[in-house]
Amino acid sequence: MTPKTWLAPLSVVALSLGLGGVACSQVPPAAPAAAAAGEAKPVELVVEDQFARRQDLAAHRGDVVVLVYGDRKGMDSCKELGAKLHVVFHPTAADQTPEKARKAPVIALDGLAAGTRSPDALILPVAAAGNIPGVVKDIIRSQIKKASPDVPVWLDFTGVMEKQFGLRAGEPNIVVFDGVGRLRLKVNGAPDQATTDKLLQTIQNLRAEAAGLAKAP
Repeated sequence: MTPKTWLAPLSVVALSLGLGGVACSQVPPAAPAAAAAGEAKPVELVVEDQFARRQDLAAHRGDVVVLVYGDRKGMDSCKELGAKLHVVFHPTAADQTPEKARKAPVIALDGLAAGTRSPDALILPVAAAGNIPGVVKDIIRSQIKKASPDVPVWLDFTGVMEKQFGLRAGEPNIVVFDGVGRLRLKVNGAPDQATTDKLLQTIQNLRAEAAGLAKAP
C-alpha cells in the first residue's frame, strides 16, 4: 500500500470529525529530502496545564510536537482531531481510556539500530482562552480539569497561540515543531485532504530527521 493510498481515507476521517476512531495502524514512510528549517530558531513556549503544572515546549526536545489548539467553540473538534492523530502514530491507543491511550508506544521507525529509541509524535491539546481575568482562569482551569482529569491540557491565558501562530475561530488549529523545537508546519482551520496528507507526512519526516535518518522537507 503506497503512502497516498493509505493517506486518502485518513484525510476523509480527519475532515469528518463526527466519525468513529481511525482504524489504521500504518504511517507513511519517511521521505529523505533537504531540510527547510533554514535559520529558524527554536520557539520558546511556556504555559501551565489544568493542574497548574508548568508545560514547556523545550522539555520535549528530541520528539516531534504537534499542538492542536482552538478557542472555546473549537475545543470539541480539537479534541476529536487530536485523538485521531494520536492513534495514527500510536495505534494501540485505539479504544483505550484517555489515561492508557496517552501511554501507548509510538510506531517504531524503520532503519534504526536495535535498541534505539524512535522519536515520538506528541499530539498535545491547547486551550486558547486568550487574555482573561484571573477569576475566569480559575473557572476555566476547573472546568478543563473536570473534563480531562488524566490528560494534561495546555492553557493559553495570554493569547500567545493566536499572536504567534494565528487562530481560526471555532475550528482546530495545528502547529508542528521538529526535534529541536523549530516551527515546521502551521495549519489554521480544519485541514482538507491535501493538508492532512502534508501534515501526516511532515510529522513522519520530522521523526526521521530527529532520529538522524533523513532531513525533512
